[in-house]
Amino acid sequence: MKYFYFLIFIFTLLSCFADRYKLDKEEIEFNPYQIGDKIVFESNLNEIDTFFISNIDLVFNDGIGITEYKQVLRISEGKAPKEGDIFDHRTFLLKVRSGGSKEPTIVEFRNFDGKKIYLKELLSSPKKRFVTSFGTYNDVIEINGRSDEKIESLIYKFQWSLKNGIIQFEKGDSSIWTLKKFLRPDK
Repeated sequence: MKYFYFLIFIFTLLSCFADRYKLDKEEIEFNPYQIGDKIVFESNLNEIDTFFISNIDLVFNDGIGITEYKQVLRISEGKAPKEGDIFDHRTFLLKVRSGGSKEPTIVEFRNFDGKKIYLKELLSSPKKRFVTSFGTYNDVIEINGRSDEKIESLIYKFQWSLKNGIIQFEKGDSSIWTLKKFLRPDK
């Protein structure tokens, strides 16, 4: 048993000296959202859905035996739990995660069914003009997922504005959700 505790101690001690890979300014600025933002989407079926940005944090992965600390920018949406609530029903909308020493920085979108998305590839993608009935955006990147069998609840395509974030997304049920309003509270 002493040997077991000794191993735990060694792993913990070694993880204290693990390399730290921080996100740089450009990687952090990929996130256009602020806490309190309300993002309203309308579908091609005239349904409305609202995302409420409730939390933005910049953290490192943690745990026993970590060989590299990789910084993650997490943007969560949904109502924050009330005092005394056991469950936090917020979900991440976007994550920007350092790849550490083995790969470039990765971008993850909630419910996106696609391959890994490397931020440098996104930022070097051609920007296009994207016009909706709610506005015109001149800095849009198209992000495509897999095109094989589609699952209704997953997202297969994003139109992402570097300044405004998600402009449009398409789901496996053939619904297309387009940004209708972007509301930012006055500070």
